[in-house]
Amino acid sequence: MNRRDVIRAGFAGAIIAASAISGPVAAATTQNMQNRLSSGQARDARDSGDVLPALRVISIVRSRYPGADVLDAELERGGSPRYIIKILTREGRRIDVVVDARTGQILYER
Repeated sequence: MNRRDVIRAGFAGAIIAASAISGPVAAATTQNMQNRLSSGQARDARDSGDVLPALRVISIVRSRYPGADVLDAELERGGSPRYIIKILTREGRRIDVVVDARTGQILYER
């Protein structure tokens, strides 16, 4: 794994300017942001053993999609926490891979 991939795997995510979003898009974005764990919360969950480290999950996804570029990694809260790993395949397809954060099992792709 190269340094670029490690940086992309951070939980900081994209910074969204609130003034640039309005109406239903803002409501959907706000709800989506509430489901994500902050970088500190994700670190605490990993340190306590509640979830697998993001780099391990990314490695699992890469084994399924060799040569894919990792665009982003998010940890979502809920009854069963899950990672959303956004990748760009060698063929140029963008795919969200949803992975169980506790087991590393790939749940589905969208």
